[in-house]
Amino acid sequence: MKGIKVIYLIFVAMIILSGCQSGQSNHDNDTKQESTDKKEYKRIVSLIPSNTEILYGLGLGNRVVGVSTVDDYPKDVKNKKQFDAFKLDTEALLKTKPDLVLAHESHKSTQEKDLKKLSDAGIKVVYIDDANSIDEMYDTFRQVGKVAGKEQEADKLVDKVKNEMADVIKEVPKDQQGKKVFMEISSQPDIYTSGKHTFYDDMLNSIKAENIYHDQEGWIKTDKENILKRNPDVMITTSGQSEEEYQQLNNNRAGFDQVNAVKEKHVHALNADMISRPGPRLAKGLKELLDKVYD
Repeated sequence: MKGIKVIYLIFVAMIILSGCQSGQSNHDNDTKQESTDKKEYKRIVSLIPSNTEILYGLGLGNRVVGVSTVDDYPKDVKNKKQFDAFKLDTEALLKTKPDLVLAHESHKSTQEKDLKKLSDAGIKVVYIDDANSIDEMYDTFRQVGKVAGKEQEADKLVDKVKNEMADVIKEVPKDQQGKKVFMEISSQPDIYTSGKHTFYDDMLNSIKAENIYHDQEGWIKTDKENILKRNPDVMITTSGQSEEEYQQLNNNRAGFDQVNAVKEKHVHALNADMISRPGPRLAKGLKELLDKVYD
């Protein structure tokens, strides 16, 4: 399951980076409809975990009737009908009788035909924007709140999470700021990391750490030689490996015994869901990231 989530994260990222321009006019239409549509939706299907967590954060968990196969929080989602968000079974989805489907921006490139079938059947389909930064995450809270008729609750949720994030940022040690960090999203078969204009990059920036791949854009395939040249102070994997496994992996990488992070034993593992999922739990993820960077 962890491996599936890693593949899912990279796949979504690559789809978004490739453009999704073809869906721009649809997005504009969605926005206009959201501003005039005051219908109260009672049977909601969410096709991405972050949207699901936002719905629960807005107090709408009891209206969620379906989620994606990679949803895992809160525990209640295990009681919902599950759908493969990138290989939709529209007949099965229709049987749940949703009146609202919350899709993700990436679905415009992968599932637009199937989602159009739902629209043609009279079901409201809304594409929630991708969040590549903390501020954009807050925008998605408001977007979901607007669609679901919970705008005031969305504003309150934004304020709550902002305050939680600010409390975490206060803990950044002034004498250790600027640590060079390498985030490893995938180790096999290729090494992937994150550059600027990604959620990970913004998270590191918020705690005064330096992403060693900030000079590159988006989600990047790299290699061991390039990591060696950049010589990170801290290495963190979100690929699903345990900390012990990741430490052993780097101990076995040729030349990595000269990398500062390996020499000083600043090699760590984090749960990807906590720091890559732009939802109401993000402050907890930021705290975990801070603790690893400034251990």
